[in-house]
Amino acid sequence: MGRQISRAAAWAAIALSAVPAFAQPPGSERTGAAVMAVEREWLAALNRHDVQTLARILGREFIDSDFQGDAITRAQYLAYFAHPVAHPAAAVRQTFADTKVRFVAGGAVAIVTGVVITRPAAVPKVATSSGAGAVRHSRFTDVFIWRDARWQAVTGQETHFTPAAG
Repeated sequence: MGRQISRAAAWAAIALSAVPAFAQPPGSERTGAAVMAVEREWLAALNRHDVQTLARILGREFIDSDFQGDAITRAQYLAYFAHPVAHPAAAVRQTFADTKVRFVAGGAVAIVTGVVITRPAAVPKVATSSGAGAVRHSRFTDVFIWRDARWQAVTGQETHFTPAAG
């Protein structure tokens, strides 16, 4: 776990150092709502396997630390989503929860943290704790930089978890 955090922190530091000082988003784009619009577009593109949209959103240096702890490069990420799904998954409904957007580096870098909750689009007859009918929670951290007049993701990390009963 510590190694994953160190690796993610190193990539974030590299991404932050690559941001030119003059690359400032206009005031209307330097809002949490603007960054969350990109997050929603990214999530929708993943579900559609829309590689063109993903390629626009993901910066050239993008790296993802997936829920299994693997470091996935931009090329690997795009290649995965370029292939049609052999067995399409059941339709799901995904929502964001507990999201926070922080701006650093004079507003040229946005750090987004939160949870994506994935639920079946239709209520299954029998819901299991780990099967197709299960609700999945994924905590994430994404780092965006303002480049080419848009927000681009340079690193991401997600962890699946089971919320405490309460």
